[in-house]
Amino acid sequence: MAAANAPITMKEVLTLPSIGINQQFITFTNVTMESDKYICVRETAPQNSVVIIDMNMPMQPLRRPITADSALMNPNSRILALKAQVPGTTQDHLQIFNIEAKAKLKSHQMPEQVSFWKWITPKMLGLVTQTSVYHWSIEGDSEPVKMFDRTANLANNQIINYKCSPNEKWLVLIGIAPGSPEKPQLVKGNMQLFSVDQQRSQALEAHAASFAQFKVSGNENPSILISFASKSFNAGQITSKLHVIELGAQPGKPSFSKKQADLFFPPDFADDFPVAMQVSHKFNLIYVITKLGLLFVYDLETASAIYRNRISPDPIFLTSEASSVGGFYAINRRGQVLLATVNEATIIPFISGQLNNLELAVNLAKRGNLPGAENLVVQRFQELFAQTKYKEAAELAAESPQGILRTPDTVAKFQSVPVQAGQTPPLLQYFGTLLTRGKLNSYESLELSRLVVNQNKKNLLENWLAEDKLECSEELGDLVKVGYTPDYMFLLQTILRTDPQGAVNFALMMSQMEGGCPVDYNTITDLFLQRNLIREATAFLLDVLKPNLPEHAFLQTKVLEINLVTFPNVADAILANGMFSHYDRPRVAQLCEKAGLYIQSLKVVAQSAAKTGQIKEVERVTRESNFYDAEKTKNFLMEAKLPDARPLINVCDRFGFVPDLTHYLYTNNMLRYIEGYVQKVNPGNAPLVVGQLLDDECPEDFIKGLILSVRSLLPVEPLVEECEKRNRLRLLTQFLEHLVSEGSQDVHVHNALGKIIIDSNNNPEHFLTTNPYYDSKVVGKYCEKRDPTLAVVAYRRGQCDEELINVTNKNSLFKLQARYVVERMDGDLWDKVLMEENEYRRQLIDQVVSTALPESKSPEQVSAAVKAFMTADLPHELIELLEKIVLQNSAFSGNFNLQNLLILTAIKADPSRVMDYINRLDNFDGPAVGEVAVDAQLYEEAFAIFKKFNLNVQAVNVLLDNVRSIERAVEFAFRVEEDSVWSQVAKAQLRDGLVSDAIESFIRADDATHFLEVIRATEDANVYDDLVKYLLMVRQKVKEPKVDSELIYAYAKIERLGEIEEFILMPNVANLQQVGDRLYDEALYEAAKIIYAFISNWGKLAVTLVKLQQFQGAVDAARKANSAKTWKEVCFACVDAEEFRLAQICGLNIIIQVDDLEEVSEYYQNRGCFNELISLMESGLGLERAHMGIFTELGVLYARYRYEKLMEHIKLFSTRLNIPKLIRACDEQQHWQELTYLYIQYDEFDNAATTVMNHSPEAWEHMQFKDIVAKVANVELYYKAVHFYLQEHPDIINDLLNVLALRLDHTRVVDIMRKAGQLRLIKPYMVAVQSNNVSAVNEALNEIYVEEEDYDRLRESIDLHDSFDQIGLAQKIEKHELVEMRRVAAYIYKKAGRWKQSIALSKKDNMYKDCMETASQSGDHDLAEQLLVYFIEQGKKECFATCLFVCYDLIRPDVALEHAWINNMLDFAFPYLLQFIREYSGKVDELIKDKLEAQKEVKAKEQEEKDVMSQQNMYAQLLPLALPAPPMPGMGGGPGMGGGYGPPPQMGGMPGMPPMPPYGMPPMGGY
Repeated sequence: MAAANAPITMKEVLTLPSIGINQQFITFTNVTMESDKYICVRETAPQNSVVIIDMNMPMQPLRRPITADSALMNPNSRILALKAQVPGTTQDHLQIFNIEAKAKLKSHQMPEQVSFWKWITPKMLGLVTQTSVYHWSIEGDSEPVKMFDRTANLANNQIINYKCSPNEKWLVLIGIAPGSPEKPQLVKGNMQLFSVDQQRSQALEAHAASFAQFKVSGNENPSILISFASKSFNAGQITSKLHVIELGAQPGKPSFSKKQADLFFPPDFADDFPVAMQVSHKFNLIYVITKLGLLFVYDLETASAIYRNRISPDPIFLTSEASSVGGFYAINRRGQVLLATVNEATIIPFISGQLNNLELAVNLAKRGNLPGAENLVVQRFQELFAQTKYKEAAELAAESPQGILRTPDTVAKFQSVPVQAGQTPPLLQYFGTLLTRGKLNSYESLELSRLVVNQNKKNLLENWLAEDKLECSEELGDLVKVGYTPDYMFLLQTILRTDPQGAVNFALMMSQMEGGCPVDYNTITDLFLQRNLIREATAFLLDVLKPNLPEHAFLQTKVLEINLVTFPNVADAILANGMFSHYDRPRVAQLCEKAGLYIQSLKVVAQSAAKTGQIKEVERVTRESNFYDAEKTKNFLMEAKLPDARPLINVCDRFGFVPDLTHYLYTNNMLRYIEGYVQKVNPGNAPLVVGQLLDDECPEDFIKGLILSVRSLLPVEPLVEECEKRNRLRLLTQFLEHLVSEGSQDVHVHNALGKIIIDSNNNPEHFLTTNPYYDSKVVGKYCEKRDPTLAVVAYRRGQCDEELINVTNKNSLFKLQARYVVERMDGDLWDKVLMEENEYRRQLIDQVVSTALPESKSPEQVSAAVKAFMTADLPHELIELLEKIVLQNSAFSGNFNLQNLLILTAIKADPSRVMDYINRLDNFDGPAVGEVAVDAQLYEEAFAIFKKFNLNVQAVNVLLDNVRSIERAVEFAFRVEEDSVWSQVAKAQLRDGLVSDAIESFIRADDATHFLEVIRATEDANVYDDLVKYLLMVRQKVKEPKVDSELIYAYAKIERLGEIEEFILMPNVANLQQVGDRLYDEALYEAAKIIYAFISNWGKLAVTLVKLQQFQGAVDAARKANSAKTWKEVCFACVDAEEFRLAQICGLNIIIQVDDLEEVSEYYQNRGCFNELISLMESGLGLERAHMGIFTELGVLYARYRYEKLMEHIKLFSTRLNIPKLIRACDEQQHWQELTYLYIQYDEFDNAATTVMNHSPEAWEHMQFKDIVAKVANVELYYKAVHFYLQEHPDIINDLLNVLALRLDHTRVVDIMRKAGQLRLIKPYMVAVQSNNVSAVNEALNEIYVEEEDYDRLRESIDLHDSFDQIGLAQKIEKHELVEMRRVAAYIYKKAGRWKQSIALSKKDNMYKDCMETASQSGDHDLAEQLLVYFIEQGKKECFATCLFVCYDLIRPDVALEHAWINNMLDFAFPYLLQFIREYSGKVDELIKDKLEAQKEVKAKEQEEKDVMSQQNMYAQLLPLALPAPPMPGMGGGPGMGGGYGPPPQMGGMPGMPPMPPYGMPPMGGY
């Protein structure tokens, strides 16, 4: 199909490489296109950047240096979204930038990696992680919101798309995964469809999907559709489908029927699959785009296939909708940006013609307003009209593409239809259909208006004009202006639609018209309210209701009602201004209350009540409502002076205005309401009432009566407070006494009564000490200013510490305070009075020491006081106190605790007194006090205490640790003679480094417990003689390996080896192995030898003997140890001592171990003992356990030190060598011949060949190299060998080439030699391989033959091998000086079919025979005849005659005779003529003979047919008449058989046998 006639047009809009985008960045992960406005490309080289391509100016890309993993441009605006992985985590950092404002809009760090993201709307990003899907709005500060979890079918899928429906109620996620094992090359597609409302997902198989909106006939709301394409492999079959289904069908409404269609993939695209889908909302077309560039176009409504074509030879990886043109953009791997659009001029003819789908063509034309279906639409319209289907015809005309049917002819056609009774005229049906579709054109508007005016229905006309359904024209204006009366109602409605304020002005204008307003005020108001124009309705009513007339009561109520419901502040202002006075007050009051305008509600109710006397509503509102302003309401009610005070009582009681209420009621002489309030409403507020009455100087009798009337219901505390504030407390005496007599224990009652008793001085001490119910704090506070001693009594009774301290301090009552504090025994109280900040502390302490404690007989009180002094850190005062108690004869003089406390306090505060107290006191804790003295650094006092209490160890410790006098300690130890004391002295001596003295002291103490410390100290001081004595003592007490081991070591240190031998023979627990190792480590080898020999540790003995230079013994010990480590140590020592014989004995036992061989070899070599090492290795070859490593190492040594033995060694032991290792050694030592041999043995022929060529003076040998090069794997080495031989051995290069002939590229060899200028050198080789007919070889040999003028070989080469530049060779030698060479050139031209050039060249050299042969072989009549003419012109008559015979078949007889006759050469032509006549006469004879033979064959055939017929007739006469022969298969009667059966078929026998007669009967003769 020609591209111009295709229904879809493809155009290349842009190529990304043309604007500087590198090809490596044109991939799915680097390029994004979210809409038809922008393309975004992410580059990573030469630097990280993002390129933004505006499709309106694509050749001016914006490149910004940005580092990101992904970049997305917003579909509508210049907003860029960036995604980058946080280093060292799997989290992604998301950012959104406004490029124009150069500002960051939002950012967020996702806790998991975002594997795919996309703009799903201009304001929303869709984020897909490995497990979930999120939506992130760019508005506000919101974070991504999780929408749903990915289903299992999308696990391990690559997500390629994510979309949402137009109403954002449906979401679809698409991914691809590797194909099934049966069809791995077909990628599998998976889809997850999610409903936002239902919060449910459905998993489907699909590669691409897209949402669309479609309006189903009969449903005013558009349906949401999803279209998806899949290609799957099931049960060995590939199924490709397109599905279109409706999502969320609307109940009770017509729904979209599910559609599906096949996707037909060509055979070459069996593994292709859909990668994208776009829906054209302009034309309702579905575009399915595949990876390999196929485009499928389907109709959305019917899923009918429209078009399929390949739009790109390169894979497509990205598409985007081109909404403005109804097409799409596609980007392929080459970087082409393609735009696919609908060819509006051809798509409808294509569908109707090529597809023959007329219905689809018409529907698409109507839908997209496309040309091409005019004839179809007109034809369909006429069919409907003929079938009297006027409604369907009207709809078709209204929807006709490009309005082709909306013409005067169509209107006239509907006008011509007669109107049936009871039915709507077809013309009105037509106009009605047009009105529902949109606006009428001028002609249609005029015709419809005529109908309406004739029927006097101008209101319809006004409606249509208001709705802009008619196109105004001058003719239409002339039609409607005659006799026009304004429809004010309609006009107001029209204005309301577009200009509400203008409608208000118009309504006010009507209200001021003469004769009154043409429309009722209430109707106008309702029009405003129907459109929710509250403010406009209010403005209109406030203006027209200004007169405040009684007849407007309803409207006044209405304006207040609508504003109280919608705009309460406006209603409040209206009521406050007092504009209206005739409204329905109860109704408005209720609305005010509901609207929260409680003051206005009360005002309205109160006004109503004042008029009607109804107080109940006011009382109810004040009692039940919670929203009015209490202060304003109170003031309003007081000002209203209602005769019933209950509303005011409600407000004041609820909101705390009781004093104001009392004052109002008292001043207005409403005492009964006071009594009623206190007694019935709220007795709890009686104190406030009493207080206000006292302030108003109400008579006491009324107040007392009021109090007594309430009695126990009164709260006493606030009542007392109110009376006390006014100094009228005695007023309550009768009331309080009455309560006490009734048994009241209320603290407030007794507090008040106590205050009255104190004021009256009626024996207050008795009340304060005996009454158990009053509050000491309250009463004490009351007494402070009246009598402080009474306050102390009250506070002591209630243990009010703080108050008592304050009052005694204030009034200098310190003795009372001291007695109280001592008696209380409260630590917190003591802390408070003894704190440093207390300015009265000294006075209190004096009273405590002088009075309070001496008076006390309670040990607890004394103890508490002492503790308090200690806690307060008052040591001097405490000493003063304790001396008074302990040293002076008192009840507490011998108290154990107080004596301890006295000494301890003196230690802390006055150390000079301590020694005196120690001598004077006996009943104290000596050990504890002694330790405290030590801590206080009173060492002599501590020593005295410990000595006084016979604590000798503690005493000596003081001397040792504190006084630091070992001499006094030793003296003290001699005095007391206690083991424990000596032990302490010994440890001190040991610490001070007096090791010998310490050992002596330990021996005196008979203490073996510290032997570890003694051993360590002895080692440091090196006094092993003393240590032996100590260890012998210790050994008698303990059995410790450490002791015995140290004893052996001590013997060794003092060189008493004999004692060692004796000791180890005796029973002991020494760790001899450790001791021996220690002796060895400290070079005490003789002692170590004794130990190792005793415990049979031959390995250690061997190395010890090595240290003693006793090598033979070391070898013997090593032999017993038989350890590789020991052998190595002895061997290496013998090498160092140059005891090579012994070293070899050891070495032979080492080198049989593979792992130790190299170590021995390196040790010998590092010391230059090469010959000895070689001797060792040679000796090792004869060992039974000789291994490959020995042979290899010897080879390496030969390579390094004895080159002359290397080759022999390699050849003898090649199978026992580690060849790679020896190869490295030979390479290092540059032994190329041996290296080559090793490579050959290791089958590394490539390396062998390379070595020979690189080191030919030593390594090359021709026969060996031929064998090597024939086995190499690298072809390049063949040609390297050719170069090598060309440079170094050109004389035998052909021998090499012959060996490689089957492997070489002969052309390349020829090129090598040609470049080297040595082509002739390999002539034998080229001759040998010329049978391969290689062009380069043929041309090279031909060149040589030309140079050598060897025309025979040249002709032979040309005949046998035709692969060469024939014309070039011919041109080269056609001017050669040798005629034979020129003949070869002519021969070449002849072989090449260049007959004229060949003949011309032969003519020049008079090679007429060659000319004639060439002309004969050419088969060209003209060429042969021209040669004949040439001979005539040259007078070559013999040549003329010869040419006639040579070119006999080519020369026409008439031409030959003509030339012969004209040139008098008939004699030379006569032989030719005779031959020609003889030939033609022979041909005529043959023709006649053939004709006669043909005639004979015809006659024989006719005779044969007659014989067959006669036989058939005879057979038919012999058969019985009653039994006709049965028909045989394949036989049928002919027309002459009279309906009988035909003869049986001729039965043929087997090959070689004569045919048998039918049914075995002999053949009959004919009639």
